[in-house]
Order: sequence, then C-alpha cells, then structure tokens
Amino acid sequence: MKELKSTIYSAILFMLMLGVAACSGGKKSEEEESGHDHSEMTESEDGHDHGEESSDHDHGEASGGHDHGSHGEASMDEGEGKTWTPSGNGEELIRSDFHFIAGAMENIAPEVTEAVSDNVLKLTANGTPVAFVFHQSYGNIGIAVSLNANSFQGTYKLIHHARNADNHEFVAVNGNNMKLGRIVQGDEMVFDESEFESDEDWINLRVSAAGTHYKGYIGNKTVTHGHGDKMENGFVGIMLDGTGEILIKSIETVPLEDE
Repeated sequence: MKELKSTIYSAILFMLMLGVAACSGGKKSEEEESGHDHSEMTESEDGHDHGEESSDHDHGEASGGHDHGSHGEASMDEGEGKTWTPSGNGEELIRSDFHFIAGAMENIAPEVTEAVSDNVLKLTANGTPVAFVFHQSYGNIGIAVSLNANSFQGTYKLIHHARNADNHEFVAVNGNNMKLGRIVQGDEMVFDESEFESDEDWINLRVSAAGTHYKGYIGNKTVTHGHGDKMENGFVGIMLDGTGEILIKSIETVPLEDE
C-alpha cells in the first residue's frame, strides 16, 4: 500500500513539474514574440515617420509649382493631364488662362459663343501674327486641339517648348498642308511636311513631343514625323498668322515620357 501511494505521489509531482515548465516556456515565448512584434512596430513607425517627412517635402515642392502657375488653368503637376474648355467672357478668359508672346488681344478679338451645342472660343484674326500660351511650362508634351478653321485664311500652329515668338517648336497647318518643325532665333527648320485630307468641319489637331521624336496628327492619323534635339522646357499654346475666324472647342495637354 505504501509503495502504491509513493508511486501516485511521484506521478502527481512529475505532472506538476511538467506544467510549471510548460507555463514558464510559454511565458518566455510570448515575451520573445512580444519583443519581436514591438521591434517590427518600431521599424514600421520609423519608416512611416520618414515617409511622412518625404511626403511633406514633396507636397511643398508641388505647392511651389502650383503657386508658380496661379492663373486659371495654369498649374499642372508632373504626370498630370488637363482639358481646357472656354466659358465666360472671351477677353477675361484669355487674360486669366493665357499670356501673349506675340501680338495682343486686339489682334484676335476673342469671344465665347456657342457652336454644335458647346461653348467655343471664337477668334477673329486681323492679319497680325499673334501667339498666346498657357502660363505653365512643360517638357515632353502631347497637345490636342478641337478646332474649326473653315473661315480662316492663313496658317495656324500648335506651339510648344516656346520661350518667345522666335524660339518654339510647332505643327503648322495651312489649308491641307501640315509642317512639323521648330524656330530657333527666328530661323525655321522643317522636320517633315505632308498633305492631308479631311472632310470634317471640326478637326482634332494633335502634336506630340517626346524626347527627340516629334509627330503631327489629324485625329489618330499621323501626318508628319520628325526628329530633332530635345529642347528646354517651354510654354504651349496657339499661334495665328492670317485673317478670318477660327473656333476652338477644347485644348488638351498631357505630359509624355521619352520615346
């Protein structure tokens, strides 16, 4: 009987010892895991704080860019496109959203009117060369303008990388002829020239400047394609050299990557 009791007591003591050891091991494991999690959280929080500092810095740069182009549609962050459409008073619209690098307001007599159920900007050119551009400066850029030039006689251009009237790149249209090129210090260099066909009153005139590749389009059809050195950032806009009326429904701009 005494041997049986001794055996039972020994078994109970052994089980208690196992329980204490398991509890101690579990507690140690929890503490280690807790310490590991805390370390990860600290690293995460440090990284988050660093990210917030970077974000604040980037935001500051973006704000600076935004302040630089504070007129109407002027500001545009890197990598972001925009679509400009006319509304309100024509002269006020030109003053707020554009500035002239050739000619003046009286050379185009701008007014906002309605055509094809949309507001359009009607420009009446008097024969003096005139160019107006957005306030924002761009590098690689794609531009598309929806326009009607049926009542215009002369040459109209989409210009980009413009610093002034004597230094810019262009896609120029006169009748059914398109030229693609640039003007440097007043000297014109034509990259490509071609005829195109269009029976539409409204055309979508487009140009892309990506790295050293330059293209002119009517709609989705490539009409001209040329190559030249990459120019410094500059303004984008419209230049007119002729007489009569031209209607503009919209202007789209999209920053591009190098080709």
